[in-house]
Amino acid sequence: MLLEIDHGKLVEEVADSFVGLCKQKLNARIESLYAVGSYAFGKMSMDRPDLNFLLILSEYATPSDYLVIGEICREIPKDFRKHCSVRVEFRPFRYIYPKIRSSYDVFLNPIIVSTNEIRMRGMIFSKWFTEGMKGTNKLLFGKDFLPSVSVGTISKQDIFQGALFDLPFFTIPLTRAPAQYDDDECDLLFNEALTNGKNICYLGIEIAMNENELKEKKYLNYIENKETIADFYNEHYGKEASKIVATIFEAREHYLEYKNCREKADEMFDCALRIADHVQRNLFQMMR
Repeated sequence: MLLEIDHGKLVEEVADSFVGLCKQKLNARIESLYAVGSYAFGKMSMDRPDLNFLLILSEYATPSDYLVIGEICREIPKDFRKHCSVRVEFRPFRYIYPKIRSSYDVFLNPIIVSTNEIRMRGMIFSKWFTEGMKGTNKLLFGKDFLPSVSVGTISKQDIFQGALFDLPFFTIPLTRAPAQYDDDECDLLFNEALTNGKNICYLGIEIAMNENELKEKKYLNYIENKETIADFYNEHYGKEASKIVATIFEAREHYLEYKNCREKADEMFDCALRIADHVQRNLFQMMR
């Protein structure tokens, strides 16, 4: 009789392995290493655990740094192959075909940036992305660099400009996804649609907020309280959009149950593109 695996312990071991290998192989190059997102404040779904890390390298990131990070990200899935599939996904998103597929998935998401990149831009990728990192992090190693990053008030104009780039960034690769996965790989389509769908939902919250709500950073409340997102959409986008959002976040909590179901994969793909349409129409309407 096989012993039941303690998924909580397994996920922490994967996290500890990533942090340990970063310290071992990149120690002198690390300015800061953070846990970020739901993992940092203990609200990660154990059905679909996302280990989000922000790795800030000193000065400029070099080709050698990326080669070492690649080595780490290849090593960890091999180390845990008997117990789970460690799926590496980079932020912003690059979906990597998993060489090891298992009944249980742990998602490892490293965000890699350097101090000089942040200083040049004044932010990490975008203002609201930076605020998300600043509002949901736990320092694991190195200096606490994020408090020194000040992006200023996020305006509606910032949101509009960013959204015009981000929506195609999420939706265009997703529309190509059905062509790259075979029939027995519906779990990969399901995951890609679910992940993009969630991110589009968060973008839609920022688009719908007024200047005062943005100034008060109320969008951070929905990162911590995902159960309130459908209600927000009901108020700002209507019942149809709210139902789509509820379906997306319900699937997150039933990932293990749904991930190998072709019908659920197609449904999630449909939901992700339909919520993108709602958000895009609202964006264009507000920009007039």
